[in-house]
Amino acid sequence: MIRKKLKIINKLGLHARAAIKLTNVASRYQSTILVHYNNRLVNAKSLMCLMVLAINCGSEIELVVTGDDEKEATTAIRKLISNRFSEEE
Repeated sequence: MIRKKLKIINKLGLHARAAIKLTNVASRYQSTILVHYNNRLVNAKSLMCLMVLAINCGSEIELVVTGDDEKEATTAIRKLISNRFSEEE
């Protein structure tokens, strides 16, 4: 199991487009991928679950990844978030 704290740095936070990108990346991996935010733990492969969290810019999340490809999944998601979901700001 890998636990990684990540800060959401894109201007609009985890809005619909960013959440879709996150679910698309997470869905490429066999591992169980969860996002922990504000005492809620949700499946990162579920768009609706991510949207309910309403994560704003500057918020810190914890990524919890368990499975055979957990390292690769964690790295891919960390890169997506650190690159601001490929958005301008």
